[in-house]
Amino acid sequence: MNEGLYFIPIIERALKEPDATAALEKAFGETKRKGAQERYAEGFKNFALFMEIAYSHHKAAVSDHVRRLIAELATGTFDAAERERKLLLDAVNSRPDWKAEYETFCHEHAAEDFVRDLNTIIQVSSNERVVGELHFDKVPGSKSIDGIMPGNYVLKLLNTGWTIWHGELTARELIRMEAFGDRDLRLAAGVRKGRPTDKKDLLNNREVILRTFAGIESGSIEIELAR
Repeated sequence: MNEGLYFIPIIERALKEPDATAALEKAFGETKRKGAQERYAEGFKNFALFMEIAYSHHKAAVSDHVRRLIAELATGTFDAAERERKLLLDAVNSRPDWKAEYETFCHEHAAEDFVRDLNTIIQVSSNERVVGELHFDKVPGSKSIDGIMPGNYVLKLLNTGWTIWHGELTARELIRMEAFGDRDLRLAAGVRKGRPTDKKDLLNNREVILRTFAGIESGSIEIELAR
């Protein structure tokens, strides 16, 4: 037996057992015990190096698999039921590094997704309650939702589950008295929307624009897909 590679037949035998996992645990124990002997000291160093290389390859394979799933999830090509898609999204969001990679991927491909998909749906929600959905069947184009009260909102691209924007819409953006004051209230009341009170570039590339308009008791938002 080659004492420098004494661990190979031990591992080989374990892999042939019906319960390979349990057999490998015993095999590693046997390898460690033999490695404590002087005659197998060099072989145990080789075993440690072998395990380090195997682990590195395993990590790389797992990382590649995760990146592929994240890419499929971000582009809406993950072929699974809605429940599995949600479970995967929850798993991605549970790891800051995966979540950051997912959001970066979505940002990089958002414009391409909007142009390619002629059935883009943007969901608007507040405090986990869906306020409405904006269906875009052509790009460029714009859609709006009325009855928007001041509060925190989330805009999500339903095609991929990606959150485009989240933040606060204030009374100064949505209520005419707060936006214009007494002086401009009568003039503003004669116009359904009037001039926008704010404009947000959601992707920082002038391709997805959110505009807010003030009303008497509630306001409205308009989302424009520029390309």
